[in-house]
Amino acid sequence: MIKSKSFNSNFIIFIMMLGTFSILSTELGFVGILPQVAQYFSIGIDDAGLFISCFSAIIAVGSLIVPIVVSRFNRRHLFIVVLAIMSIFSFAGGLTDNFYVALACRIVTAIFYPAYISIAFTVAGEIAQPSDAPRAISKIVMGISAGTIFGVPLCTFFANHGGYPMAMFWFGFLNLAICILTVLFFPSIEGHEDVNLKSQFLSAKSGIFLISTLAVVVFSTGFCGFYNYASSFIQLVTGIVGGNVTVTLLIAGIMSIFGSWTAGRMLSSEGSSCFVICSVVCMCVNFILFYVFASNYLVVILLMAILGFLDGIFNNLIQYWIFSAIPQAPEFANGVFMSMLNVGITVATILSSRVIDKVGIIGIIPVCVCILVVAIVLFAYRMRRYPTNDTS
Repeated sequence: MIKSKSFNSNFIIFIMMLGTFSILSTELGFVGILPQVAQYFSIGIDDAGLFISCFSAIIAVGSLIVPIVVSRFNRRHLFIVVLAIMSIFSFAGGLTDNFYVALACRIVTAIFYPAYISIAFTVAGEIAQPSDAPRAISKIVMGISAGTIFGVPLCTFFANHGGYPMAMFWFGFLNLAICILTVLFFPSIEGHEDVNLKSQFLSAKSGIFLISTLAVVVFSTGFCGFYNYASSFIQLVTGIVGGNVTVTLLIAGIMSIFGSWTAGRMLSSEGSSCFVICSVVCMCVNFILFYVFASNYLVVILLMAILGFLDGIFNNLIQYWIFSAIPQAPEFANGVFMSMLNVGITVATILSSRVIDKVGIIGIIPVCVCILVVAIVLFAYRMRRYPTNDTS
């Protein structure tokens, strides 16, 4: 914990929440504007998809290294530099009509993405009281949830009214605004000068870390296998179309913020390990109910709201699960969290697409439930094998 009363920790966390919202919007906004990207550069949708796939691949790899490399830098200076780079290269991407230059700008922002997100988690945990650290970290996750909820529709709005360049200018101005806020109000917080790259990586050899990482990848695969296709599911199976799809997804997104808030409080209390298992069991039940009531409009809307709530919980849960395995290496733990989440998303996308091709979109539910059952076994094994590393 940082021993200082010279700043308001809640306000500092709020600034980092805005920063994570800004950066997540920059990442996820492309999900809704691939047609505009393809049209602007006169390329196919598959080529436009490189703006997303390259970004995710770089995060998956960079998250293992970048947070450790930048951990020694002053937090204020680091955040200013990252936000400035995100802003500058967003503007540059919007000003060019060369596809490869625009893609290069996108790649640069992906390289610096883990530096902000992982260190924000670390700072939130350090400036809070030890018992309140999960609650403080949950507020950063709320920024991520907000970026997930509003990033796509806001970017799509600007792209619809000004094409691809306008969307990039939106990213640029958003990151610039948070950068200015950081310059004006974020205090000077020194980094960790004693961080040893080798020792951080050596922590990855522990049994608890390996089982925790495997559990997170399996869980993320099972959860994202359905969640990534939720929009298509409710349209193709339930028959929800048009503006009702947007409203349904917005409800789920808003509920994810409440899920993050709830998780922060539950993980700060006793019995957090039980909370982990109960949450995954609830997810299995929710998926099964989707399967049973797939054609019932009102029930599916309710289930989507519950799904959003659980999504907010799980964003906190997997970060906590990795961090609690190696608390002595916070930067590396937070980097692994982002990396493994992206690995799970990638595996889930490939697996679900194969299932959909073979048996249809309804078939992803039983597959995902089976994967989540494996995750429950892995979570339970860690709690039994390494009970002293749980806060229950």
